[in-house]
Amino acid sequence: MDEVKRLFLDFSPSPTSYPSTKAYDAAAKSYAASVTKLSSDVQTAIQRNPIEALQLVDPSTNSIGYLSIIDTLLRGSVPESTPRSLLLDEAVRFLLKFDPIQIRYVGSLFRSLLEDLGSFFSPLVAVELLANAILRIDPSGSVFTSTHLIMAKLAYDTNCIEPALKVLDADILFFPRNTHPARPENAKNLYDTEVEPYVYIASASLTDTIKSTSILEYHLLQAMAYISRKDWLKAQVALERVIGHPIKDKGVSKIMVDGYKKWLLVGLLREGRPPSFPSYITNATKSTYNGLSEAYNNIATLFTTDGASALKEEFEKGRPTWEEDSNLTLLEEALVSYQKWQVINLRRIYHQVSISQIRQTTLSAQTAETLKDDGEVLQLVSDMIDSGMLKGKLQVGLTAGESYVTFHEEHDLMTEAEFAREVARSHASIETLTKQYRVTNERLSSTKDYARHLVREQKRMDKDIADAGVGFDTHIEDEDLMTGVLGGA
Repeated sequence: MDEVKRLFLDFSPSPTSYPSTKAYDAAAKSYAASVTKLSSDVQTAIQRNPIEALQLVDPSTNSIGYLSIIDTLLRGSVPESTPRSLLLDEAVRFLLKFDPIQIRYVGSLFRSLLEDLGSFFSPLVAVELLANAILRIDPSGSVFTSTHLIMAKLAYDTNCIEPALKVLDADILFFPRNTHPARPENAKNLYDTEVEPYVYIASASLTDTIKSTSILEYHLLQAMAYISRKDWLKAQVALERVIGHPIKDKGVSKIMVDGYKKWLLVGLLREGRPPSFPSYITNATKSTYNGLSEAYNNIATLFTTDGASALKEEFEKGRPTWEEDSNLTLLEEALVSYQKWQVINLRRIYHQVSISQIRQTTLSAQTAETLKDDGEVLQLVSDMIDSGMLKGKLQVGLTAGESYVTFHEEHDLMTEAEFAREVARSHASIETLTKQYRVTNERLSSTKDYARHLVREQKRMDKDIADAGVGFDTHIEDEDLMTGVLGGA
């Protein structure tokens, strides 16, 4: 253990111990190189004396050394007297306390540990640790990394969505550039506490290579996680990132088509009608989606009519398609909501309407008939109000048939205190968005790809003004956009 002690104690983790930040940077890089390339003798010594090795350094003050020790122990053979649970507890302690500055010097080793958390811990614990690690490195959650996709896959596949939400809810603005293998020993700004994460994450090897398909898959998993929680608004936003993903040669991928089908159904659930395409999606892309999703478009068209029988028939006819696309549950959810949206749309005609009249004027898409009795309608409306889907108030009479529902305004009036809080929240959001806009605009406008895009756009406008707005996504190549235009260094 003497050699282990000499090696791991040969670094003062406090920046104040050095004459300058550059001196600290050089020492940290040298130390990281030493402890991440351990000889077999040193590894054996650590594995034979796990408790003593773990006590050498503090995970919160010397994260570089502690990561090397815990990684060596987790992947090696230790004495039976040392329970595996003890090592896992120490790994958790490290992941909750690591220094986000120091970890930049051992990014590759740290990323390797994160990638294997699913095999070390239960899914619930692993997802929580992954989410915490992502936000400890980048509190804003605005830089996409390969760890995002690992976390999203694990969270969705094991139905451990809750601990992942703090990452899934963050707006991603930056996609690291991976034009060559990262070499942390040559990276700059690793020691700078003020530098933004997008500057160093790729060069510090805190992410693996980012591909366009990785980003698409992440947003689709993100949407599916929201769908499982019936959070239709967030699911729709995530799916719009899928269907609006930058494309090359006007082609769309299978993931994008899958996303479109889900987007259409989620739109029905959220709005009661087919959703409108985002403005940045070209007509050619819209036509492609429509041509590849005819069965889904038929459902969407019938959803806004009073043809419950035709909707039910179309659903049954397309059942093999829904099953093949893994959308059967979502279709069934849409069918259940059909009558609910009929009830909601009655507010366009009535301020107050009786339960019996609701029964007579609305149909279930599951049976293509009215509900059996007023009691079922009363329960339906009550559930809609309780869930927040319907803004209204029930006036329950002696019988269900004598009960009424009074529709409220779609948007509740706010108290003065609530209004003040909303103004403050909006002001803070605008300040944050302004800062993010400036950063992304500066980075975008400084790239050659964007400059070439502007030149092409100008030439096209000069040639034919009617074709001016064809679309950003059809002229900048997929890989250029995702790994060059918005990428970090």
